[in-house]
Amino acid sequence: MNKEIADRLEAEYGPLWHDSMRELHDGWTEPLVVMLEKMYRLSTVGPSNFMSPGIITWCQLRVEVYMSSAMAFASPMKPSHHWHPERAMECIAALSEFHGSTQETCMVCGAAGFLRMRILGSNTEGVYCDAHHPGAINEA
Repeated sequence: MNKEIADRLEAEYGPLWHDSMRELHDGWTEPLVVMLEKMYRLSTVGPSNFMSPGIITWCQLRVEVYMSSAMAFASPMKPSHHWHPERAMECIAALSEFHGSTQETCMVCGAAGFLRMRILGSNTEGVYCDAHHPGAINEA
């Protein structure tokens, strides 16, 4: 991920940020921001103001990047009796949506994309749009 964007996201999302997120491809920035925003809302427990933002970190996040997708993992920071079923399901949904989005988003530009694989004739593997898949360079 672009260092400038990563630094800005780290400053904005503070306790939810993990350095593993810097390894994401630039095109997967939007799915990351959507997930971080959902997790931030899950962490908001009261009215926000300058002196007391009302944020509790319910979990720590980290990301693993693969050729065909990225996955986010959450480790609970609060005992289970602090989690209600709706919060737990929203957390799982945010993680799942992030993973699904990276499978359908070009890792270069963030446009709609799909998995390109060597077994299917591509010269490399990854999630690309029509404009950025490695074969597009040779076909042009």
